[in-house]
Amino acid sequence: METVIDVRSSGRPEIFERANTDGLFGRTRRLEQPLGQYLRAAETPRYLAYNDRSGVVAGRGNDESLTPAGDYRAYLLATNIRVVFVVGDDNGDRTISLPCEDIVAVHCQSGLRTSTLEIVTVDEDRWAFECKGDLAPVRTFIDEATQVWTRTLTELDRAESQVEAATAALEAANPDTAATHITAAQEALDSGRERVESLGEGATATIDARLQSTQAQIDTSQRRRHVRAAEEHRDAARHAWEDRAYERAADAYAQASVEYERALAVTAPEPSAEAITDARDAVEAEYAELLSAPVDAAQAAAGAARAATDPAARATHWEAALDRYRTAYELDWGRDRRFDGDRASLRQALADIAVELVDAHREAGQEALREGSDESKRESAGAACDGAAAHFERAREVAAELVPDRRKPSADGLAAVSEQEVSVESEAKGR
Repeated sequence: METVIDVRSSGRPEIFERANTDGLFGRTRRLEQPLGQYLRAAETPRYLAYNDRSGVVAGRGNDESLTPAGDYRAYLLATNIRVVFVVGDDNGDRTISLPCEDIVAVHCQSGLRTSTLEIVTVDEDRWAFECKGDLAPVRTFIDEATQVWTRTLTELDRAESQVEAATAALEAANPDTAATHITAAQEALDSGRERVESLGEGATATIDARLQSTQAQIDTSQRRRHVRAAEEHRDAARHAWEDRAYERAADAYAQASVEYERALAVTAPEPSAEAITDARDAVEAEYAELLSAPVDAAQAAAGAARAATDPAARATHWEAALDRYRTAYELDWGRDRRFDGDRASLRQALADIAVELVDAHREAGQEALREGSDESKRESAGAACDGAAAHFERAREVAAELVPDRRKPSADGLAAVSEQEVSVESEAKGR
């Protein structure tokens, strides 16, 4: 058997399956157990080297130099996840395992007949392995695998750090910032996964638990972010509703529903799907109620106006009804007709309310004029005249703007007020 073997191209030698190998005088035991017994599940060997006498020499930082006994051999096995030294001995094979992520440097020195591979670990331990073959390709493979592992773990560290930042942003009620961190976390995790997959399935399996754990954390943060965004949209919808900004409220409710759906599309243990579904259903119920809110509010104001017995109070209620019907009428009915009602019926209601409003202001103006002419209330006659003038002026404005065909925008009331004011002033001078 060659002293240095590229297992991927040459295949596994029999030492992987049998502890004794063919020698000059028959079969000789090289290990207590076949080399394959020391491989982990799905671990992929790439290079195998051996020596008969020098074994594995420890340098600074440890005292574990191992040499083979008798006809046993010392083997160096470079896989996609680690370097393993296996040294045969009557009392049982001795092994040293160096994970790639713990290796910081790999050196190779070549002489006339031998070459020596030196591996340095993060603990500053040095392990030297000498054999008669060329160990340069082994050094190259270990160095490249080590770099892949280092970058992989760096990416995983970055992913976990971004998840922590996303969690902090969510706790600070900043879903936009959280989204940025979540995206960065997913990119780092994908990069790390892609790197380790280049080393084969065994490498991925080695850190699969961490990959899955980090992915679960990202998914949980993503679901929480969508829920938080939905809650903000819902709050915005409620505030807009209070301000009678119905279209803005409808848009916000729609966005809240979308965010809840996005949250449900993310597989994560929390928040629970049941809680998200309940919140989404509540949003949809509020949204359905909102669609009738513009007309309902207008009708409620009109009902209050009809119930009022005092002309001035009635005029105030009709003003509110006119404003709310106008708000409903000015909704974007042509976009998707989300709201209850229709433009034609609202236009007719606006005209009818305008008529009621004109009549109420005129009646309130007349009542104020009568109060101004009451002999027992001469002290407040001026204020009564001012009130009457305001009612008549408003009646004239509404009639001219909205219903000139149904109510003449007359100035008769204002003329009567002027006459009343002259009378009041004359009486005041005569005293």
